[in-house]
Amino acid sequence: MRVLLLQPPLVPAAEVTPPLGLTTLSSWLRAHGHATRVLDLDLEVRERESAAADRYVPLFERALDDFAPDVCAVTSMYSNSLQAEHLVRAAKRRRPEVVTVAGGAHFGALGPASLRRLPELDFAIQGEGEPALAGLLAALADGGDWKSVPSLCHRENGTVVTNPSREQMDLAALPPMWSSLGDSLDLTRYVKTIQPGSPRRLIYIEAGRGCPFACTFCATAPFWKRQFRVKPARAIVEEMRYLHEEHGYDSFMLVHDLLTVSPKFMAEFCDVLLDARLPVEWMANSRTDIRLKGLLPKMKAAGCWKLFFGIESASERVQKVVDKHLDPKTAETTVVELAEHGISCTCSFVLGQPDERADELSASITLGARLKMLGADIVQFHRLRMWPPAPITTTTVPVDFDLDALRIEYPFVEVPPSHVEAILSDHDFFSGYFVPETLAGTPNQLSQVEMFFHHAVTLAPYTVAALGQLTRGGMVGAFYAALAQVGPLKREELSWDATGDPSTNWRAMRPLFLALLAGADLHEGARRLAQGLFGYEEWRFHFLLGMPTPEPPAAEGGTWSAFLSPLDVPQSIERLRAGEDLTDDLLEPRILVLVRQASGGCASYELDPEDLGELRQPDSELARELSAVH
Repeated sequence: MRVLLLQPPLVPAAEVTPPLGLTTLSSWLRAHGHATRVLDLDLEVRERESAAADRYVPLFERALDDFAPDVCAVTSMYSNSLQAEHLVRAAKRRRPEVVTVAGGAHFGALGPASLRRLPELDFAIQGEGEPALAGLLAALADGGDWKSVPSLCHRENGTVVTNPSREQMDLAALPPMWSSLGDSLDLTRYVKTIQPGSPRRLIYIEAGRGCPFACTFCATAPFWKRQFRVKPARAIVEEMRYLHEEHGYDSFMLVHDLLTVSPKFMAEFCDVLLDARLPVEWMANSRTDIRLKGLLPKMKAAGCWKLFFGIESASERVQKVVDKHLDPKTAETTVVELAEHGISCTCSFVLGQPDERADELSASITLGARLKMLGADIVQFHRLRMWPPAPITTTTVPVDFDLDALRIEYPFVEVPPSHVEAILSDHDFFSGYFVPETLAGTPNQLSQVEMFFHHAVTLAPYTVAALGQLTRGGMVGAFYAALAQVGPLKREELSWDATGDPSTNWRAMRPLFLALLAGADLHEGARRLAQGLFGYEEWRFHFLLGMPTPEPPAAEGGTWSAFLSPLDVPQSIERLRAGEDLTDDLLEPRILVLVRQASGGCASYELDPEDLGELRQPDSELARELSAVH
């Protein structure tokens, strides 16, 4: 049969990687004798502007006409479920005879509800898609009975029926994915989206499925029945070899909910990759309580450049409530250990648990800033959302709809009023767009926390850490007061794409930073410390980007710039990194000098204030020495 595999717009961006679930399905179905085509509307649209939202349905209709499929199978996350719904309806309008099937995180968790809501949808698959979709196609081709197809939701005499599931598949049975795609997907189009000068040519590949843990907010662990499975190590490495040798990819995100939970597998994978001698890098998901110290040298030698950690909260109480059970202190130890082995990391926090307090939220933000200082490459803050089948979605926790929360996740900049109405009219189907009520703030306030601190910890980690330590009554309450004074951030004001201009975020967030520093409950010395650190970070940020600083530098040369600081910045940073208190004895004026280096970084020097006069003389010995530094 002819099958069109459809990815609705999810994250339109400059650089696009292939939709992993659909490419796996495509190779699986082709191995079973079917003709497939993958239509990735992220690749076709690649823009977030509102006008782009009008283009994806005509693009899909053109593909329907060109490929003339017997079956159209659409995947969906919660954030693009409305777009998926529109495409299913468009398929039946354009080709009434086409069989429509839906799966993925959204439809795969809400199969019966999907069929009840969408008369244009013929089938939904709950959970693992490969055996179910292949079984359905075989039944359709033979005119047979699909009641035996595992995990298939269908209609029977006007009633929605879900077939029993079966044992999950052995991932070793999957064919070599990328080399067997044929003409169903053109990888060269994805390669061409990689921006010139990008440090890595990155692609996602599947390493396995399933996490054995039971965090209350997580939808993926129950989706895969909490069963840990991996592909054979040799199969993963062969995929990496093919993508590197045929398409030039040199960096791989090994997609698995928790790949490092098996140190034995990690050691085997590293051995196979080392034997292959591929000049590639990779990253994977882990937990901070999985002790990898003995494996880290081998992982680094095998190309590991980063690990991803879900920290979630700095509160031990919240850790227990959400069944994560991490000791937040181990996060700092883990980040330092990784840095010692030359491995970076991303640390992620989930904000807005139902009984999370504002002081616990402040502690999480402060910990995030500390992790950034200690070596984390990226620190993320994400608002808790009600994504089935996460255990929290089976509770009676009160929820709210928040337009800001929707717009953060929505594929396009503007959310049409008709889409908001559709969401509000069917809470059960669109539950992923709703957020739980929390003690830490209103829904709008929590969305602002997500937007602001997600970027603030990257731009000014020392300032955030200082505010977290010094603010009486907690940083979050002070942030809410600043928000009321300055007004909310808007999603379109911020760049969420890694290839975007970071100065855009600084300009958007600076008024909130200044209001927070001015209005936080700080004694006078603490305020001067926090404001001094912000001044340093702002000056350094603009200098590294080659941009004019908001305030003129104390002195400058062609490759260097001097900043008159009210405090001992190096000592303040050292104390913050060590977890020690900032005290008024740090308020001693210093001159800091940054010298731009050929590598793109900078060297830092500390001088006495009395040197300022000499610095301001271009022909002075000191100025010439700084200009000679490379």
